[in-house]
Amino acid sequence: MESPLYTGEVRTVGESMARSTTDAGPFKIFMDEPVELGGRNGAPSPLDFILAAHAGCLNYMTFFIARELGIPVTRTDITVRGSLDPATFAGKGTSARAGYQSLEVTLLVETTANADQLAQLKREVEARCPVSDNLARATPVHLTMKAATAAK
Repeated sequence: MESPLYTGEVRTVGESMARSTTDAGPFKIFMDEPVELGGRNGAPSPLDFILAAHAGCLNYMTFFIARELGIPVTRTDITVRGSLDPATFAGKGTSARAGYQSLEVTLLVETTANADQLAQLKREVEARCPVSDNLARATPVHLTMKAATAAK
């Protein structure tokens, strides 16, 4: 029997080039850009949220899978770092991709697990983290753009 698909959905309204507000269920997420990119630096950027989503998912999966495996985990400390070439998204015609070139993750786990248990936990987290999967493999994106009548 197949599991039903989880469908996530958010709605974002842009106030300007750099500032937007997203409704994610009952929550509001504010995004902005640094001053040098036209924002006010009043909130994390969309790229920051990619890194945060990855770290948050890795945290969840580490605790979830550790519990499955009977490995005690009391805390995680996760750093996700990515670098990108801003020339591409700025339309400067480079051959680099617009997004992060790669991501480096350091996942510290507070645990009494031995090396074999930790290696098994790492394998399972890498294989099962949905955000890691979306970032590591091409996910088809189908974009529809329509004109809306401006509010008066």
